[in-house]
Amino acid sequence: MDLLHACCNSQELYDTALSYVQNVIIVTDDKGHILFASPVVKKILGYLPDELKGKDLSILFAPEDLTYLYPNLLYMARKNKPFEGELMLIRKDGTRFFAFMIFGPGFDPGQRKSIIVICIQDIDRQKQLEKTIRKLRLNDLVNIANGIAHELRNPLVGIGGCVNRIHKLCKHIPDQDRYYDNIMFNLGKIERLVKKIEFFALLPEPFFTKVSMKKVVEEALRPYLQQIEMRKIDVAISMGQEILLVDRAFVLKAFLILVENALEALSDEGTITINGKTENTQYKVCVTDTGSGISPEDLPFIFNPFFSTKASGTGMDLAVVKRIMDSHGGHVEARSKQDKGTTFLLSFPLERRRPIRISLLENHEQDKK
Repeated sequence: MDLLHACCNSQELYDTALSYVQNVIIVTDDKGHILFASPVVKKILGYLPDELKGKDLSILFAPEDLTYLYPNLLYMARKNKPFEGELMLIRKDGTRFFAFMIFGPGFDPGQRKSIIVICIQDIDRQKQLEKTIRKLRLNDLVNIANGIAHELRNPLVGIGGCVNRIHKLCKHIPDQDRYYDNIMFNLGKIERLVKKIEFFALLPEPFFTKVSMKKVVEEALRPYLQQIEMRKIDVAISMGQEILLVDRAFVLKAFLILVENALEALSDEGTITINGKTENTQYKVCVTDTGSGISPEDLPFIFNPFFSTKASGTGMDLAVVKRIMDSHGGHVEARSKQDKGTTFLLSFPLERRRPIRISLLENHEQDKK
């Protein structure tokens, strides 16, 4: 026990042990003044441990995080509320890097005072690798789709021209109009498929403007109103007047696809329900039908390009919806039960930053009192 006690109180052993820890450990007082930094701080942040002593922890934070995030972290630590999350930090040479930070309260029994313990992990390389992998996967998919569209379009133009010429030369042949119409109808289907593939492959950067989500949904329903009335399908919309920063044309395209998808899934006299509401930092829209549903085996693949359960389906529509949502920093998911119906949930970010980054927590808590 004496040996263990001696080891625990040996500063040299303590420093040696910390030198093997790959993450930076920093200790500050409750105001953020640095009391201690582990040796690996030189490798990750560029500072010698003694250089940081007495300095304010804020020198490690990006300027845009000094107004809200940094004071909020100090406030949370003083209130015994730990924080874990990813953020951008700044090295001594001014370069930025992604870090995973644990920021929590502590107590120094020797000095009998509160302290803050910070653990910093450099995840910059990990983030860059993840971004590269995502980009490579998407680029491969886009290149394949673009190649398919190009290879299809060239023969289509030639076939269409030949068919029109043959049609003019063979007007005297009985039933030739029926054959001609059938060929042109199917060529039209292939042309529409090519356009869908091109839209997916060549989707430009979104142009964000302030848009009423309810008005976009109402516009998406407009082309189908006659069909809805004839088939006696009930449509219920429950949305407020929320204004979002989105690409109007892209979002309209997504809703047009989902409305058409719902109509195809319904027998006559079914129901389509569209609900929209704000939840925390997201605006969520649910498009629900009471149709035939999607089998559990197919559900994981429905957003993959060229995957379709329909005999005449192209498998591109839902892939386009996913691509649009990804371009907005949102996401789409599907929930379905066979013979019960399907719900598509679209989540749009209202504010991409967490609340801790956009307002002072101390002011909020004082307002509540």
